[in-house]
Amino acid sequence: MAEPRPRSLRLGVVGCSHGTLDDIYASVERCDEEARARGEPEVDLVICCGDFQAMRNVADLQTMACPVKYRALGHFHQYYSGHKRAPKLTIVIGGNHEASGYMWECYHGGWLAPDIYFLGFAGSVLVDGWLRIAGASGIWKGGDWKKGHFETVPYDDRTIRSVYHIREYDVARLLQLKSRGDSVDVFLSHDWPLGIEQHGDTETLLREKPFFRDEVATNSLGSPPLHALLTSLQPRYWFSAHLHVRFAALFHHDGRPTQLVKREPRQWGSQQGQPARVAPQAPAAENPDEILLDDDEDEVAVADTSPMDGAHSVEGPQSEEKGSPGGCSAEAHAHGSGTSTNAAAAAQNPDEIALDDEEETFVDGEDAVMKVEPEVAAEEKEPEVEEAAGSQGPTTRFLALSKPGRGRDFLQVLDIPSIASASVPPSASVPPTESAASPSVPTEASSAVDGDVETTAATEEPAAAAAPLPRPKLFFDPHWLAIVRATAPYLSLTPRPTPFPPLSELTQRIEADYAWVCQNVGKGGDGLVEVDEVMKFARTAPTQEEWEAQGRIQMPSWYTNPQTLAFSSLLGIENRINPIPEGYLQALEAEKARALAAAKAEALAEVERAGDAVDEEPKGETAPEMADKGEDVPAGQQPAAAPAAVNPEEISIDDDDDE
Repeated sequence: MAEPRPRSLRLGVVGCSHGTLDDIYASVERCDEEARARGEPEVDLVICCGDFQAMRNVADLQTMACPVKYRALGHFHQYYSGHKRAPKLTIVIGGNHEASGYMWECYHGGWLAPDIYFLGFAGSVLVDGWLRIAGASGIWKGGDWKKGHFETVPYDDRTIRSVYHIREYDVARLLQLKSRGDSVDVFLSHDWPLGIEQHGDTETLLREKPFFRDEVATNSLGSPPLHALLTSLQPRYWFSAHLHVRFAALFHHDGRPTQLVKREPRQWGSQQGQPARVAPQAPAAENPDEILLDDDEDEVAVADTSPMDGAHSVEGPQSEEKGSPGGCSAEAHAHGSGTSTNAAAAAQNPDEIALDDEEETFVDGEDAVMKVEPEVAAEEKEPEVEEAAGSQGPTTRFLALSKPGRGRDFLQVLDIPSIASASVPPSASVPPTESAASPSVPTEASSAVDGDVETTAATEEPAAAAAPLPRPKLFFDPHWLAIVRATAPYLSLTPRPTPFPPLSELTQRIEADYAWVCQNVGKGGDGLVEVDEVMKFARTAPTQEEWEAQGRIQMPSWYTNPQTLAFSSLLGIENRINPIPEGYLQALEAEKARALAAAKAEALAEVERAGDAVDEEPKGETAPEMADKGEDVPAGQQPAAAPAAVNPEEISIDDDDDE
């Protein structure tokens, strides 16, 4: 019997999170409501591309590189404490505004809270056993590139920033994924790959972010190590954040340039029941690599700002957050609202990236612009399929998103079909989804978009709701486990790096460790094991409520995370991430022994005191006193009879005198 094909997965991709988990999940739920109305599946997996800000309590704020006035606790602490639970499986990476102490605890990856998984400083996992997601945390800084991970809590003004700078050690390990296992489906980074802006609509990017112009002109915008990963791993999709702008690009790995083709402005219907818009007629010959642009994108509207947690002013301090000169919480440079793409227009080109698809939605009383762009299996052809059909090389679809906020493009929903399901007719795989987003507010017949009215038919019958699918399972990538095991001895915890061996020797070690993983990890001989079987979420730092009760606000000390210990034990490597200091366990055991001895001594003293109390004469009324009161005297307490009175003149005569 043939094995069932892996089902397609619907992803909700978020740019910078900035601690606003409640708003993110509310927006995803809004998309799910629309999907259910269309009879489509819900989002299976949420991906957050850095600046996640996993603050467990206020002390963690002191481990984030951000001016004090911009520090905010955010929403994550409620998920950490268990007051709330993530409604979707969520995978996150780190950026340059993080609870760095907590992230370092889970250097190899781990559950930050139930159903919220941190990919680690570098990592690769398999979702449902087939969707390969790899990623790199942090941003580029040349001065720290070759250093080891030397930063420790408490951080100073220098190390609180260098701790999130990407290192050569982590990138070198990710490069070993090439030609090992299936190709990477999705790569996540906070920073952009160097030069990726040259493969999209650069002019529109510069109109919205003019302060990037010098870096674009000198080809210095982005991260050189990420460019190396892009060209080497050649993933199907690459998602980023950091610059607080939505930007799409196509990167052709055979060197072909990406062509930009403008199209005519859209026409809008003016009466109820008419088509919402009239798509322009497609030319006879279509360019499969075009990126469609709208002429009306020159009009960039600045949305009203509605600061969220941590947002105080549009004029924040300068920081390493390039996309927002005002700092990590600035709300300036909002992307202008756009309109949705027509389904017919989207179906014209299987390789296009539409830059203007967006909906206006309402979350918690505020409107937040988001992208909802489900992709059809027939449209989103895999790189291998494209190469076979058109003799073209593989292509990476790049998308950067902004941060949550009013008028910001921070969320993209898309379907990623498996290789198997993409190569079969649509009827044999998941039902195809429409490429045009539906109206955002189902209770209204029309919605305002940039002053125009998008008219929808009010008499359409709602589609049958799709049955909810089970939560995807998260597995360790066996090849990544082998790479971690082979490179563990070269992890440097000092500024001076530990060099890798020659490539040939490293390759042999990885191959040997892959054989070890297949033999010792999992049960099927393939090294595949579910993350939940190895790592169990465990709180290390106090919750916010516990921290408030203790009245402590200083920077927290180190914590040894049980998940990191479990991961190290799985691979048989030494745990070097916040290891328990030498002598600490012995001192802890000695302290426990002293406490136990003191408890025993106190118990014995209590027993002795109780024994002395039993031996004492009971206090109470005497028998004569009870007799005088006319009370019955207990048998054992009756007084002895008094002897007869002695007569001094009496002569005693014994009975035996007669003898």
